[in-house]
Amino acid sequence: MPAVQLTLTAEQLALAYAQMSAQERKSFLSAVFDRPEHREAALDLLRESRAVLKKKFPPAKQRELDRLLTKNNEGKLSPSEQKWLEELVAEYGEGLIDKARALYTLSVADQIASSDN
Repeated sequence: MPAVQLTLTAEQLALAYAQMSAQERKSFLSAVFDRPEHREAALDLLRESRAVLKKKFPPAKQRELDRLLTKNNEGKLSPSEQKWLEELVAEYGEGLIDKARALYTLSVADQIASSDN
């Protein structure tokens, strides 16, 4: 059976990667890092992972999140503030998940590099 070559955009690849199990991610990363012809893609993945780790939640949104959390603890949130709080918490959580994935990617890359030495 002939091999099929599939080309994905960076966005499609990131979406597929995000949906993989931990074992599938490890297998995928091993395949990427172990193949010389994938070197540029692997380097891009490492650069992107490092960039994700440097991202900060915007200070203005952090202040607003803190304010709304305080009001929520006091039981004084309006319905519109409750909705805004939920949106901010979701955005903050997505950032944490992205950072966890980036850390995982970098740790697998380190493990692969260590096993090569």
